Amino acid sequence: MSDSRTYTDHSNSILMGDYEKIIKSIIRQLFEGIYKEIKEYCSLEEPEKKDINEFLNWPDDYDLNSTARYFIWRFFNHKIVQKVTKTKKFSLGDILDIANSRKFKTYPMEKRRLVKQLEVKKNFKFSIYQINETAVICNELIRLRNLSAHNNGLKHASQAMILMSNLSRLLNITPDYVRERTNGFDHLEQYVKGEFLNSILSVVRPDIEDAVEEALLQAETKTEEDNDVFNEILINKIDDLDKKLKRLEGLESITSSVLKSEEKLADIQSFIYTEKKSSERQWRFDNEKTKDDKDTYELKKPQVESISSEEKIETKADIPSRSEMYDILMEFRVKIKKEMTSEFSGFRNWHNLLMTHIANSIIDNKIKSKKSLKEDPTFQHYYDSKQIYGKLLEKFNKRDIEEKQKTATEFFDIQIERHWSDIQKLLKDYFLYNK
Repeated sequence: MSDSRTYTDHSNSILMGDYEKIIKSIIRQLFEGIYKEIKEYCSLEEPEKKDINEFLNWPDDYDLNSTARYFIWRFFNHKIVQKVTKTKKFSLGDILDIANSRKFKTYPMEKRRLVKQLEVKKNFKFSIYQINETAVICNELIRLRNLSAHNNGLKHASQAMILMSNLSRLLNITPDYVRERTNGFDHLEQYVKGEFLNSILSVVRPDIEDAVEEALLQAETKTEEDNDVFNEILINKIDDLDKKLKRLEGLESITSSVLKSEEKLADIQSFIYTEKKSSERQWRFDNEKTKDDKDTYELKKPQVESISSEEKIETKADIPSRSEMYDILMEFRVKIKKEMTSEFSGFRNWHNLLMTHIANSIIDNKIKSKKSLKEDPTFQHYYDSKQIYGKLLEKFNKRDIEEKQKTATEFFDIQIERHWSDIQKLLKDYFLYNK
């Protein structure tokens, strides 16, 4: 069932599974439309023409990485580019940087001519800014696919969020012409903005779900005589949720801010690993280097290669940060919830052993044993159902209170018995390096 899948499962489906074909189709169509329109203004060597023609004629033979690289590899020559910058070969992703280089400041007419020739205007409209953004997204998809392939999926919610924002932006800038000719486009879009996003939010923003559950608890106790009191409580909760959700509306903007800042991505880049050699296409362009004079415009080859798994050295850097450790617990929290709700109809978020408050307390107080857990004030608060207080408490008789307390303790005891050892294993290395 789709609701039992995590963002790790979804990232695998997107990068290497059922949805890979749809993404490949979008990227291939974009490249084909750009290439067919600008090739009359550019010159290509015969081996490169052959390579592109093979790709366009048999696209199914290429995986996501091999497809995305056509926006990155340097196939093209252009008289204006060579004249002004002395650059002999460039990629689609290089066009914007070339046009904006300082050398074109003294050639404004040539710049306008170049931009006019390299923008797409026939089957669909695509500016050099959109071409550049697509190339940046393609480079990021390559990196994330390598990362996912060597780790059986993306392991951190922040990585999944980067993937989601890149895909959202790619789908957003895709022209209607390509959209209408892509089988499964709408399905992919709904999947990315629905199931995939929800799987990420269940980890990074569990408080939203907690607030909903709390509102439901209060709604269950609603009576006619204090209808106004509970309406006020629910309205406040709804307003709070609305504010929280609005703060998430700018999620798509992650793409531009993340992708444009190399400093912000520096820590993430260290996670890249190489692709498997046996099944990958051999690229004849791997050893090509731009041979420019010292004063020419320098184009850097995108860093799509990485260290092999044999070269990977486990260091303290592999130990999760506090934020990453919290995300790991939140992911496990989701698994607990799915298991318990499928087994017990009365299970609620405030019964979860890894609800946000308890998870934070476990990390901050370095709780390593069952004894320490049961003595922790935050755990005791929910174990004893102390969240039922004030006017809410007045709505239950003594027997109801005792029943709710009994239910809560039973749920917590079951989870401790089933999952505490696994939680300890998740926390072991983090506690070891954060004494």
